[in-house]
Amino acid sequence: MTQGPPTPPPTSTTEIQDQVRDAVLDGSFDPPAERAPSPPLPVPTMDTYQQAFPNVYELAIQRDFSALALYAETMDLKGQNPRSPSRLLLIVPLTLTYLILDNLTLAQLAVARLPENLRFHPLTRALGSLVASTSEREYAQVYTHAEVMCSLTQQPESANDTLANLITTLVTQFVDSFRQKTFTLLSRAFSSIETTQAQVYLGVSREQVLSATSGTWQYDSASDTLTPLRENDTSLHTKCPAPSSLDTFDSVASDLIKLESGL
Repeated sequence: MTQGPPTPPPTSTTEIQDQVRDAVLDGSFDPPAERAPSPPLPVPTMDTYQQAFPNVYELAIQRDFSALALYAETMDLKGQNPRSPSRLLLIVPLTLTYLILDNLTLAQLAVARLPENLRFHPLTRALGSLVASTSEREYAQVYTHAEVMCSLTQQPESANDTLANLITTLVTQFVDSFRQKTFTLLSRAFSSIETTQAQVYLGVSREQVLSATSGTWQYDSASDTLTPLRENDTSLHTKCPAPSSLDTFDSVASDLIKLESGL
């Protein structure tokens, strides 16, 4: 039997549609397999410390330090991964807040609770030095370590600008309160002090010392000493008798600690 010529392929739209319809009817048409849906992209999740940080920042800006300490302590206890570097988002502000509140014991405990992998972080080491010098009343070192902490936040590798701003704010607040308290204690504990010694204990320049004491301290240019002015404050003299001479000024640190414990 003679084979006829091959059927020409469909060319028109109508012919193509007819061919597809006929293939479906006789079961010879296999539809393309449906593509499986792509899995959703993973959404980055923040841990407890990162979630808590905005509230910590807000409380610091409001200078509500008691609430900040309580909130940071609570959120730190809720943290699921205490070895996470993001934990420093809570511990660093918490420790600085305790320094501002003059609670040195809790400041020491906040740093001590950090695991070993976080203790050698440059920020943690600077913070630990600041806490230690404050606890030991190494006045000159307090200001030095405070400057180191602020300088660390200005390094190029400091990726979290908000944390850097928060640290600078809290360190500045602590230094201001620490200096003011020291200034008050010096005026109560001593009859006169050398200007150079006042610079060491207040961490400011000579010009700043003279400016800060103007009107409340009397300056003697001959001896380069400052004498706090006391007006009819007999109770103050009774509680805090002044040393008899400048020779005892080298013991100011220990005397200030004793004075603080009695206040």
